[in-house]
Amino acid sequence: MSALAKAVVALVAMAAVAELAAAKNHTIQWSASGNYGDWSASNAVSVGDTVVFTYGPPHTVDELPSEADYTACSFGGAVSSDSSGSTAFTFDKAGTRYFACATGSHCAGGQKVAITVSGASSQTPATPAAPKGNSAAPMAGAAGIAAKLALGLGVGGALLIAAF
Repeated sequence: MSALAKAVVALVAMAAVAELAAAKNHTIQWSASGNYGDWSASNAVSVGDTVVFTYGPPHTVDELPSEADYTACSFGGAVSSDSSGSTAFTFDKAGTRYFACATGSHCAGGQKVAITVSGASSQTPATPAAPKGNSAAPMAGAAGIAAKLALGLGVGGALLIAAF
């Protein structure tokens, strides 16, 4: 492989890792008195972005499988449920995802949010600790992103040095 080709490969690898590290984090203060009806309208979420729900007992963050379940506050087929106090989702594909609190009448009272994820990538994926068939995976946190960034830059830098 020519030095120029190696340099191009190294730069592409470094750019891909930099894009991963550029993802956005959004925080939702999850409470029964919250009004989340227009959250997506005022918060642009893209593929790769992470949304973190922060809350205390007795709240939960349940991902619901459909708009119908979201509208009806039906938790029987929930994709995932978490009550840890900090639940993170990093989205790996575009679409609308539905979340609600399963405690008492919290969902019916408005403690639910539909998050619309656009296809334009700005980060990488996450979900609660034990998802059931969820298309997102648990957030590795800043340490995970930093490790990926360091690895990508290290590999890209080594390839770049080797090219010359």
